[in-house]
Amino acid sequence: MTDEQVPKAKTPPKASTKKQWFLIALTGLALIALLLGRDLIEELQQADSIRIPPLPCDLHTGVCIASRGNQQLQLSITPGPLESLKPLAVEVRLQQFDARQVMLDLQGVEMYMGINQVHLTQDEDRPHIWRGVTELAVCTTGEMTWRATVFVDTEEHLYSTEFDFDAR
Repeated sequence: MTDEQVPKAKTPPKASTKKQWFLIALTGLALIALLLGRDLIEELQQADSIRIPPLPCDLHTGVCIASRGNQQLQLSITPGPLESLKPLAVEVRLQQFDARQVMLDLQGVEMYMGINQVHLTQDEDRPHIWRGVTELAVCTTGEMTWRATVFVDTEEHLYSTEFDFDAR
């Protein structure tokens, strides 16, 4: 027999299986690193974004407040109780913010309910007050949890805070 006719040794099945598991694990680790890296990159890109911690509140019955140092944001949505397909008046009062723009974003917490954002209008006589009108979409499950996120855009930073509430 010549060298050309000698059958080549096959890789034992165990070595091939180990190699496959190693590649699967390596791919999984790469995906995890990619996801964590993406979050880190987004966080670094939003270095000028500041979250204002909210205080416990109930938007159905009154004003919700978020504060950071001497800065304060108050959100009220009326009339309460908050319900779907009913015009809702939104008012944001700011203290120690030089806002260029204020926006309210309403999102379903448990389920996607579409885009519901309203750019608020600054009161001409009282520039620390911003107002707008919106409504909640109907949820087929009856009651659901909503997240009201207020964004305050200033020359230096983008501030945000979130308030959750349930509505029918």
